[in-house]
Amino acid sequence: MMMGRLTVGALLVGLAATENSVFQINVPASLRKPGGYSHKASLFGRPSYASTTQRLYYAGDGGGDGTLCTFDTTKTYPTPFILMVDRGDCTFVTKARNAQQMGATALVVADNLCVCGSACSPQAGCQYTEPVLADDGSGADIVIPAVMLPKQEADDIVNYFRCGKLPIQGRPQTCAWSPDWSQDATVQASLEYTVPNPDDRVEWELWTTSIDGASLDFLTAFKDTVLQLGTHQHFAPMMYTYNGSQYGCDVKQTGSDMCGNLCTNGGLYCAPDPDGSQDEGISGADVVAENLRRACLWDLVGGDDVSDKSQVGVGKVWWDYVSEFTRLCSTAETFADDSCRATAMKNAGADKQAVDTCVEGSGGLEKGRNDVLDQAVEALDRENIVYVPECIVNGVVHYGSVDPPNILASICQGFPIQDRPPVCDCASDPRYDDCVANNGAAPAASGGSSSSKEPVVEHDGMPWYGVLMLVVSVVVVMLLAGLAYWKRTQRQMRDQVRGILAEYMPMEDLGEALNPMQTEPDAAPVFSVNA
Repeated sequence: MMMGRLTVGALLVGLAATENSVFQINVPASLRKPGGYSHKASLFGRPSYASTTQRLYYAGDGGGDGTLCTFDTTKTYPTPFILMVDRGDCTFVTKARNAQQMGATALVVADNLCVCGSACSPQAGCQYTEPVLADDGSGADIVIPAVMLPKQEADDIVNYFRCGKLPIQGRPQTCAWSPDWSQDATVQASLEYTVPNPDDRVEWELWTTSIDGASLDFLTAFKDTVLQLGTHQHFAPMMYTYNGSQYGCDVKQTGSDMCGNLCTNGGLYCAPDPDGSQDEGISGADVVAENLRRACLWDLVGGDDVSDKSQVGVGKVWWDYVSEFTRLCSTAETFADDSCRATAMKNAGADKQAVDTCVEGSGGLEKGRNDVLDQAVEALDRENIVYVPECIVNGVVHYGSVDPPNILASICQGFPIQDRPPVCDCASDPRYDDCVANNGAAPAASGGSSSSKEPVVEHDGMPWYGVLMLVVSVVVVMLLAGLAYWKRTQRQMRDQVRGILAEYMPMEDLGEALNPMQTEPDAAPVFSVNA
């Protein structure tokens, strides 16, 4: 029971930073609220970090099922549009996928449960907190953003769709649906994602663990992007290690080892068991140990105190090590193997001895406290991180999938427009890797790349003298071709004449033998007048 509690407690969804999205009703004015509607944004999809303002349609308009748990081919809306649906009956990702297939640019989910103790009714069956729109594991194909409104705010919009107007004070908050009302219920909504950009450097962090598959794939793929951004950004890897004392794992407090191999340092620092097996495979303690090593390595190669200032917040060696470790040591047999880890560090150019010294110098992994792990636990509690991977950019949480183009888009929104590095153009380039390799320049059509920084001068067309030369060249070529053809024709005619004459020459050579009446060509004919 304790193990299940630990795992669930560590993986529950939570939000860490300031909400960076705004949902607002623009039309009708009676539905508009100062500062926008309270909401929770989804942790899947790909927000464009720009404002979309479209007509809002409600899937339950007309008294039908508004949950959108099946793709209804009979319902169509003029595009573009934002779609509002009811909560319940299926996952948030399923609703978003169906809305996306219908052509929606964004999804709004209306909650159907009140938060216990809030000014919302009915309180029967209330929930303790507003849920977060989490990924159900299949949301990689979702590209539209999604938000959920609490019931008391969503009811205003839903009732307007159903009644055609806001309920009059003192009247019930619901009303019978009427076709006449729905024709008047025109609503325009806007959804905007923003990132603060106070200066020309973006600070961002990624909460992850050394065994989190989603973030490891991202870290392997995003290294080149970070190197292109360089010191325009400041990265900080935050290793998710939770406080074992909160779950009764502290042996000193309880007097017994209740948590098994999930924790280090006598139950002070823990991580969920990634394979669910207490007796074999990778343990939670193995994950904590690798988290500590990565935190130490970052301080050595990318922290604020490194001597090479070009690596502050960049830490190329750290990214190389994560990639090498993922490639070589991700199996149950090699994850905790010291020789495999040593090979990964050697390949990455990391100083293993310095890392080991940091691990032991901070307090080690046996009994007692560890300074580096204490800082990780304190940051976890302070920022309320209970979901990984989670990315925070300039103090606001990143919503949407954790993939290179999407994270780059979030980071680049943190720059003032005039200070955005060239690689920011790659966020919307379908050939992302090629674009990054060219530092934001579009790759050549042949597939090659150029590192030249010289500007490319483009012309609208060929100059007049170029056209003239082209015409003259064509005329000369045609004349030469015609002359060659005429000469060839004349030669053929001469050859034919010679052939014909050659056939008759033998008759002329026989002379009088064949023609006794024929005289020499120059002799005069002989006439006789005598008998």
